[in-house]
Amino acid sequence: MEKNRIIVISREYGSAGSRIGRMLADRLGIPYYDKNFVDKQVEDSGLSTDFMEKEEQKFISSLLFNLATGGYRHANNKDMSDQVYIAESNAIRQIAQQGPCVIVGRCADYILQDTHDVFSVFIHGDMSSRVRRCVEEYGKDPKRVEQFIRDKDRTRARHYEYYTDRTWGDCNNYHLTVNSGRFGLEKSVDLICRALELAE
Repeated sequence: MEKNRIIVISREYGSAGSRIGRMLADRLGIPYYDKNFVDKQVEDSGLSTDFMEKEEQKFISSLLFNLATGGYRHANNKDMSDQVYIAESNAIRQIAQQGPCVIVGRCADYILQDTHDVFSVFIHGDMSSRVRRCVEEYGKDPKRVEQFIRDKDRTRARHYEYYTDRTWGDCNNYHLTVNSGRFGLEKSVDLICRALELAE
């Protein structure tokens, strides 16, 4: 792998994208960063985790309202949700400056696209494999888990699309997409590593 390459992973809920990212980082011997680490960096800058979570939820709620009423506009004055996004973006840029790493989520593929050698991956999976993982590993209610997965995916998509003007999950936005339901976790990591070798 090239010395300064940053691997960024976006993922459907229940596809084990975070775990694949951690396994990949371990195999490559580079740091792994996810939402928890980014949130800690942002919290150190003065925005609390509770505040960020509330603002993200407010953002989604207001976006849904605007879409329902036809009042959606991308360009608004910088509200608190935008401040959270800016703080996250700054934290991600600082992380990337430290050297090669794996970053999961938080629009990192978009934030870093013009300043670093980024290899972007989207992890997805068939609904049955994601349902099974959410029930067996995450302890979700089997009767409600499929709707829960769809809601989580919609939330991620709306957040990503609002701040990037790109379609979340569109294969044209990523260097590689991997179906973890088809290949499993270890082979998914194998595929990413092989793609990294071919891309050098």
